Amino acid sequence: MLHRIDEIPLKAAQDTGRLFVTNFSAVGPDAQAALDRVGASVLVCMLTSREIELRYPEYGVWLESRSDETGNPRALWLPTPDGSVTSDEPVLKVVASVVAAMERGDSVLVHCGAGMARTAVIGILTMVAFGADPATAAVDFRAARPGGGPDGPPQEHQIARLRGAARQLQASS
Repeated sequence: MLHRIDEIPLKAAQDTGRLFVTNFSAVGPDAQAALDRVGASVLVCMLTSREIELRYPEYGVWLESRSDETGNPRALWLPTPDGSVTSDEPVLKVVASVVAAMERGDSVLVHCGAGMARTAVIGILTMVAFGADPATAAVDFRAARPGGGPDGPPQEHQIARLRGAARQLQASS
């Protein structure tokens, strides 16, 4: 069974890579196959190590083996508890890495457990970095990923706090 992978539209990304979002069931059994399915070369994981261990422990090994030290990682891992947030600085660093990868022409696949809330934080901030209106980015994300979007005030507040910094990312990368 192929699990759903959705493309998130980016306003000013005509000559860049593309942004995709999905759930762990689409990635966990065979991460490379999921990347190949959409032509992505960079994967962003928002799961905690416990979530990975419970369902697809071999995925954790794959994930750790794909980061590199050259400044162009093929896997980014930002463990974030379900329904919660991680500190602002690491979130902004991941968004900056996603923007940089896309500007190099790499497509990016972001996932959490369901591909809805934690994934939305990265997705919406990336949308803002590429020129989306911060006021409508969550609505546009939900239109592309039905049911997706921030999962309550902590994630909504984090997006609000970081949207100004996200707007500066494309110009500075």
